[in-house]
Amino acid sequence: MPQDTRSPVDVWASLNRRYLDTALDRLRLLLHRKVVWLRSIWEDDPLAGYEGTVVSDARADRALFAPSDDAEHAFYRKDERANEITGDLQRVRQALTRQKKEMQEAGLVPALELLGQMFGLTTFECDVLLLCLAPELDASFQKLYAYVQDDPSKSHATPQLAIQLFTGTTVDTDRGAGLSREDVWNSFTPQAPLRRFRLIQMSSDQASEITRSIRPIHLDERVAAYLRGENRIDERASIVLGEVSPVPAPPVHDELIEKLVSTLSSRLEQGIRPAVHLKGSETAGKMAVAQVVSDRLNLDLYRLAIGQLPSSRAERRGMLRLLEREAVLLQTAFYVNAPATGAADESSEAIIEEVLDELDVTLFIGAGSFSRGERTIYEAELMKPDPSAQRKLWSRVLGEAELRLNGRVADIAQQFDFGPEHMVKAVAAARNRAQMEGTDGEIAPDDLWQACRNQARGKMDDLARPIAPTYGWEDIVLPDDTYDQLREIAAQVGRRSRVYDEWGFQDRLSRGLGISALFAGPSGTGKTMAAEILAHDLELDLYRIDLASIVSKYIGETEKNLKKVFDAAERSGAILFFDEADALFGKRTEVSESHDRYANIEIDYLLQRMEEYRGLAVLATNRKGDLDRAFLRRLRFIVEFPRPDTAHRHLIWEQAFPPETPVGSLDYASLSRLEITGANIQNIALNAAFLAAENDDAVEMKHVIHAARREYEKIGKLVTESEFGTYYERG
Repeated sequence: MPQDTRSPVDVWASLNRRYLDTALDRLRLLLHRKVVWLRSIWEDDPLAGYEGTVVSDARADRALFAPSDDAEHAFYRKDERANEITGDLQRVRQALTRQKKEMQEAGLVPALELLGQMFGLTTFECDVLLLCLAPELDASFQKLYAYVQDDPSKSHATPQLAIQLFTGTTVDTDRGAGLSREDVWNSFTPQAPLRRFRLIQMSSDQASEITRSIRPIHLDERVAAYLRGENRIDERASIVLGEVSPVPAPPVHDELIEKLVSTLSSRLEQGIRPAVHLKGSETAGKMAVAQVVSDRLNLDLYRLAIGQLPSSRAERRGMLRLLEREAVLLQTAFYVNAPATGAADESSEAIIEEVLDELDVTLFIGAGSFSRGERTIYEAELMKPDPSAQRKLWSRVLGEAELRLNGRVADIAQQFDFGPEHMVKAVAAARNRAQMEGTDGEIAPDDLWQACRNQARGKMDDLARPIAPTYGWEDIVLPDDTYDQLREIAAQVGRRSRVYDEWGFQDRLSRGLGISALFAGPSGTGKTMAAEILAHDLELDLYRIDLASIVSKYIGETEKNLKKVFDAAERSGAILFFDEADALFGKRTEVSESHDRYANIEIDYLLQRMEEYRGLAVLATNRKGDLDRAFLRRLRFIVEFPRPDTAHRHLIWEQAFPPETPVGSLDYASLSRLEITGANIQNIALNAAFLAAENDDAVEMKHVIHAARREYEKIGKLVTESEFGTYYERG
């Protein structure tokens, strides 16, 4: 016997269609037997064939004095043709039982039976679904429906038709047994499963002459497709639902996952669909935990975007009913979070509460706060993975690719605060980058590092000004000690994984792993340039934050502004350069006014966040003397940027003009006597270049001296003979 090479899905679809065809044979026989009965009582009717188009006394009498169910049942026993159909019905029922058993032995269930199990339908309600489906599969059923209902306009299913076919008088008495007439009619109420879960659609009773018993009922298109063997998400639901791709959960949550699986599986066995509040930071891996738990419970996980739900409460409730049906059909759980802003506001909290109350599905809520309502919610606190735990998670995400990264994963884990979703995206981006470089997708250390940088950008651009680093170590002129300190800062940022993780200092640091520095010195002495050099050397993004724009006179606002900056930067590990620190730092005096007290609170908050920040945070100030010593002790580095002396100015002048600039005979010894900063020298060099370009000349001393005089005027500095020497009268 040849082996069946079809996929399990194709095998199920084939067996399901065979079962459905047999079920339709049963329905067709029930209708034919009903036709035989109706013909027996209509055979002497002169208006036969004009049903629904004329009204007559005979028809009215027949409606008032219709034969009883007992009479119809007795006819089925006595009439030869009806008896034949009854025998056929018995054989079809046996075939259905046999086919269902064959499928069960193969671990399969017919879609109609499965739908009944999932939604708790009675056998009668399953028959109603079949009644609605039949005309969509075979148009000949429409004529049978119209004939049996004695009305050519009623070629659709109605509650009355369902009751006539499936209760009381049929050979399948067990299918309607135990159901009272009230039970049967209750199957069509809005609260019953058929309508609550949008399995059928019942026309609205807008016209008073249309009674509930003969209202048209139709199968929802999504349900019809399911019964035919297609289980695809409803397009209406896809607007608010997004499938969650599998991602590994942080190893630190393994024990918590086991507890959740145990607790939730027992609730599901009891028929209770649980709700779980996953508490923790954005990078704690809440959705990853929800995905792993759902997978262990044999549920797919979909993200429910509450911001996409209809604004009208009535429309929203209808959508929630639809989502409830989809959760059952797709065997899913939903992950619910606040909108993209990241924090639940008052309206989103109310919607989350509505979702909890109205949506009877397994739910995972990742929002930080929301109204609880009456539903029982299980709390799960997710610890934020430290760099060591993130390193293990990177190993799970990278797999064998980690072997080719030359130990760079530890540095990446220290630098970037990523959750599992961000890691997966970064690895995919790194593979794309590698493919574009012609390495067949084999990730190199720089591919992943740059992918992480790109992944981490975004929120910071709205809160700070990015600076593109253009300077290297060879471009800055500083005293040896200052230069060495900058090198030490770079070394600490670059070697954190070894010292913190491998050498155990991470467990010893009570104030956090952040590297904080103060760059102190007059304007123009190279503080911003030094920050650029560090960013360039460490391959990190650099953001300049103007503290003057963040500090607010309103109590608590400054801390809120600082929190936004640090929260946005947390994932990137970018270098934060807080310029104009004097706006916040001032000499701390006796706390005599409430303003003094709140100013100190703001400073404490800034230093605390700098200590907790996993990247490098730099404060720049022109007035170090105004800073309280208690604050200075909390900074890891204090780097002095003095005004350049004559020797350093000489070096700066020699580097002031790019190699491509045509330069004449410049007197660097005389220029170095000008007591100005490196920034002033750069301005003078640029302006001198424009003066020379205007006259199509090389840059000469006359251009430089003229530009120097303009710079002195700009900064309010007197042009003195002691500085300009022989060039005092020129320019």
